[in-house]
Amino acid sequence: MASKTTNSDQTGEQQSASSEAQFPDLTVRAEGTADRLRRVNEPGKADCLETVEVELAVEYDIASYDEWRNLVDPDYAIHGRTVEKGTIIDDLLDRLEGHYRRQSSSRYEAPDWNLTVTGSATAWRRLFMEFSQMRGSDSDRAHKGTLRLKRLLAADLVDTGAALAALELINQYDLDRATDTFIAEVTDSTGDE
Repeated sequence: MASKTTNSDQTGEQQSASSEAQFPDLTVRAEGTADRLRRVNEPGKADCLETVEVELAVEYDIASYDEWRNLVDPDYAIHGRTVEKGTIIDDLLDRLEGHYRRQSSSRYEAPDWNLTVTGSATAWRRLFMEFSQMRGSDSDRAHKGTLRLKRLLAADLVDTGAALAALELINQYDLDRATDTFIAEVTDSTGDE
């Protein structure tokens, strides 16, 4: 059983200098095994819940900066973690019609799920340069943006577009930042094809 949900009709309030600007095209994709709970109402029997194991593929378009922060907050850290993968997946499952819950018990890791936020290099750059509420000059924001992109790459949450965006920001603003992590991501991605 596969399920897909999107929110492309939602507009959301944006946190940007230009209130009319469209939020960058970023999509959360998650695939894994979950339990689907459904109510069973057979004649002559008590009303109860039945659990069915399902394979899910969930896709969700992030429509605003607030949604980005609520779903995938790059500043969030607990016990040294940049991202709570399990919490993100639980939030995605809560958005689906019906009742779903993850089978894995790890609140943070959710090792049986694949989770990625995808977007073009342009979308990632726009997220950190136009929509993130970071103060300072463009160079300061680019520096902070590349640091956050590096954290998200280390958490294995983002795709090659994020690495390309970081490399472009480093080049454009002549940042004194190591590029090894970003180059390795791009190389690994192109080597798989």
